Amino acid sequence: MIPLLERFTRNSYPGVFCAAVILLLTGLPGSLLPKVKPALGIDKVAHLLMYLAFAFCCLWGYRKPYRERGTTYRRKACLLTMAIGIGYGALTEVMQECLIPGRVGSVYDGLADLIGSLLGVALFVFFSQKGNKLKNESFRK
Repeated sequence: MIPLLERFTRNSYPGVFCAAVILLLTGLPGSLLPKVKPALGIDKVAHLLMYLAFAFCCLWGYRKPYRERGTTYRRKACLLTMAIGIGYGALTEVMQECLIPGRVGSVYDGLADLIGSLLGVALFVFFSQKGNKLKNESFRK
């Protein structure tokens, strides 16, 4: 296999796994879902958490190049991850509206997906900076 492609696929596993889980959960027909009226906004929290995990896992797969390369790479990785999260969230909402019986796509669910993606990227950046700071401090001692 081409080395760059091999690295791309290996680094992509965490994000691809999260994307598959999201697709599975959002692709369930309405008849398989509980008929209970959920608490106000609990489904939005679920969307937010799914896309937070998705964005975090997408960047987690590329944590080594993220640490080793410069600011431009980091900025592009974060922007690309946010764009993928937002696009994938919009795609799953359209899929629910058009293809899945008993499911309805929602702009508010898409907004929760967007916020979750942004939070996932922010969380990854926070922890990677914290990790670099701790590593640099322990290196000096």
